[in-house]
Amino acid sequence: MSLKENLNRLMTEKHYTQKKVAAQIGISSATLSLYLRGEYAGNADNIEAAIQNFLTREDDKAKSRAVRISFVKTRLAAKCLTMMRNTHLDGDIGVLYGSAGLGKSMTLKQYASMFKDVIHIEADPGYTAKVLLQELCERLGVGKRGNIHELTENCISALNGTGWLIAIDEAELLPYRALEVMRRIHDRSGVGVVLAGMPRLLLNLKGRMGEFAQLYSRVGMAIDLDAEKVKTDRDDFSNVLASLLPDDVQWSEALDDSFYKASKGNYRRLFKLARGVVRASELNDGISPALVEEYASMLIH
Repeated sequence: MSLKENLNRLMTEKHYTQKKVAAQIGISSATLSLYLRGEYAGNADNIEAAIQNFLTREDDKAKSRAVRISFVKTRLAAKCLTMMRNTHLDGDIGVLYGSAGLGKSMTLKQYASMFKDVIHIEADPGYTAKVLLQELCERLGVGKRGNIHELTENCISALNGTGWLIAIDEAELLPYRALEVMRRIHDRSGVGVVLAGMPRLLLNLKGRMGEFAQLYSRVGMAIDLDAEKVKTDRDDFSNVLASLLPDDVQWSEALDDSFYKASKGNYRRLFKLARGVVRASELNDGISPALVEEYASMLIH
């Protein structure tokens, strides 16, 4: 089978678009289209080398044992989902805060997948009050031009009486003005708001000297994930680990302990560790505590 035939077969089997494949190869979609039609007038050797590299990478992925990363309804996750639901139904403000890798993002995504009346936003360092409002306006399908006051009014008009929930991840990145804008939208439209982020989110809501009382006083419920995780740690950890490993792995207490120790009980670190160990097990005699320890030495501490 020729290179073109192999590429067309892969695109058909995996429902890849030419745009997606071109981006992976490092050429324009138009160039790839010309090549596949046999009309490309440039140096085909470079394109074919890039295509072969892409096909080899896809083949290696297909042969590799995959780690199943999915939402696991641990006791801690269930408590967070319940808080989010109550905040949603009551039109309140709720806060989830804790260290990185405790499952905040997956929990917010899970809640947004469960209910369609949720606007899920992932903030980043560039989110000013205006950027946040423009994002919200776009999600609501209303005009996103104007000053902060005009954008706020657009959001309030669209949200008023809907009973929706706005869930913002990485909310510790939001400046005070953006948080205050969300308070105003909440107050005037009656929508629920859930803010999730690192521990400093709580400080951002309170102010260093407690000067943001008007904002913090609106918070109905807050969950400290670090404190809650201590209460449910090992059982939850074992359930998450079991969801990541292939079905044919022989579970043992020693294996569970090795993963817990190497990942330091952190779920994000566990995902990376399990992914590496499962792939490495193809070259070793299955997954063992020794293999976990060996691979863990390559993770950044």
